[in-house]
Parts: sequence; structure tokens; C-alpha cells
Amino acid sequence: MQANADHQQVAVGVENATTNGTGDQEVLVVGQRHEHYPLPIIPALYCKVLLLVVLPVGGFLLPVFHADGSKMDTFSGLQYLHVCLWAVVMLLTWYIKGEHKNSRILGYHDFYNSTRHLHRTTFYIMSGSNVLLMVLGSLVRDYCLGGATARCSVNISLSPVNYQQIIFLLEVFIAVPFVIKHIVMVVRFNVVAAPPDTLAEDLALRLSGPESYVGVRGPSSLEWVLERQADLLQVLRHRNALLTHQVYTLTQQLEESHA
Repeated sequence: MQANADHQQVAVGVENATTNGTGDQEVLVVGQRHEHYPLPIIPALYCKVLLLVVLPVGGFLLPVFHADGSKMDTFSGLQYLHVCLWAVVMLLTWYIKGEHKNSRILGYHDFYNSTRHLHRTTFYIMSGSNVLLMVLGSLVRDYCLGGATARCSVNISLSPVNYQQIIFLLEVFIAVPFVIKHIVMVVRFNVVAAPPDTLAEDLALRLSGPESYVGVRGPSSLEWVLERQADLLQVLRHRNALLTHQVYTLTQQLEESHA
């Protein structure tokens, strides 16, 4: 079987060669592709930014258009709004985390480690805001005797809704820079189309010596070495599963061709 020139060739073994009708031996050759795996999470990250923008916009527009005769006051409406947006962000975080994990399995563990906190930061920030809003709800119930838009204190002319709006603004100002940084890093990763880190490690071994290879203790800390070993084992298991499936497929094709 002839493989493309840009794909690495892996011979299964001459001892497993088969003989065709002309007496020539055919060696099973598996083409192991080292194609770049771009992360398809840019739309999800843009959705995160959109949700963060919707949060303060809704926080200021809902009190304006809220009907006075409604059963739900403005304060409760903003609480529900934040919880709904937090749930959507949680689903997006799960999806983004899964795509990053796939990238790590394919050998891009350096990029995974550099972004492992970015794809969870927005969820953590919004979860912390949920805690603050819960505390704010208890304080409003205990100490604010007026409505959602009435001032709670004689000295401070801020209503419960104003405190919610402040929390929303702080949340957006803190979370948006992390999401933008994540978008920039993913775009650069997709554009550069670098090979997996495992190939780079093999090249470093040949050029600089064994101290740069995973599993050989050098100037790096033991924790870093063990983490790299775990990443490499996961990559090798994934590639071994792919090669096994390819060998099985080729074997079935050869049996069918000689039947």
C-alpha cells in the first residue's frame, strides 16, 4: 500500500508479510498521520464573550422595563438571569474542556498546560458571583425593608438592584480579559499549525541530548517530569489504538482480496 509522502510510514514487520500471486512479498505499511488538530472552540469562546456582555446589559435594562404589577420583582429577575447565564457558561466550559483534552491526547500537552486555567476561569468567576449574590439576597432580606429599587441605608443611596449591577460589572471586567486572551492563544495555535509536542521532544533528544527527553531527570522539577511522562503515555496509548485499528483493517482487506 502506498502512503502519502507527507505522512510518517510505520512498517508492521517483514515477518508478517504476505505473498501475492507473482511471488513478491507485500509488507503491511501503516501511514500514521501527524496532521495538525485545530481547536474548534472559537465560536464557543465568542458565545462566552456575548453572554458576559448580555449580563450587565440585562442588569441595567431589566429594571427600566420591569412592570410594577408583576409578581416577580426586579431583584429576583436579575438573580434568575445570572443563574441562567451561569448554566450556559458551564455547558460551554464542559465543551471547551473536552476539546482541549482531545488536543492533549493528540500530543499538544504544552498548549494544554498553558491554557488549562483559562477555559475554566470564566466559570469560576461566575460561580463566585453566585455566592456573592446569595449573600446579597440574605442581606437584603434581613436589613432592607424597602423594595428592590428602594435604598437600603440612610447614608448610602444604593438599592439592592444597584448592588447587583455593581457585581455584574465587576464580574465582566474581570472575566472578559481572560476570555480574550484565550481566544488570541487559540487563534495563534490554529494558525501556526505546529506538530505535536511529542515530535518536538524527539527532535530535542537528537539535537540536545537525553536530558531534554521525557523520563530523564534534568534541571526540571520531578513534578514536571512526571506530568510529561503521564502526557506521553496517554498519547502513546491513543496512537497504539489507532495503529491497532489500522492493522486490523488492512488484515481484513488482505484476507478478502486473497479469498
